[in-house]
Amino acid sequence: RHSHMIPAVIKKIDDAKNQSKDSVDIWGDGSAKREFMYAGDFADFVYYAIDNFEKMPQNINVGLGYDYTIDEYYEIIAKAVSYKGSFTHNLSMPTGMQQKLIDNTKLKDFGWQHQTSLEQGIQKTYDYFLSEIRK
Repeated sequence: RHSHMIPAVIKKIDDAKNQSKDSVDIWGDGSAKREFMYAGDFADFVYYAIDNFEKMPQNINVGLGYDYTIDEYYEIIAKAVSYKGSFTHNLSMPTGMQQKLIDNTKLKDFGWQHQTSLEQGIQKTYDYFLSEIRK
């Protein structure tokens, strides 16, 4: 009920698939961009940071350094869920801020890089959803 975008969209598309819905609504025009990182990669960063604490900058952004449109997230999630329906933009709902993206220059200089692709992270998250949430 109170989830953020990725888990909310996974549930929404999984429900549409299981209810044989032909279409799923996307709020706004789908053009807004967001940057999401797989939680396992963030955990890896924490361990890396602990092991390299002395050389870590005082302030550092942790993320991918690139983003995807809301439409792209829906398409990738639909593929992971094996949903074959279409998407409709609900333009009466807000699109949201156009971009939320970090500068990862210091992160690269620190020597850390994420390992999980968006597709892999979505698939792992969906598998978790199926095994632990929607038992």
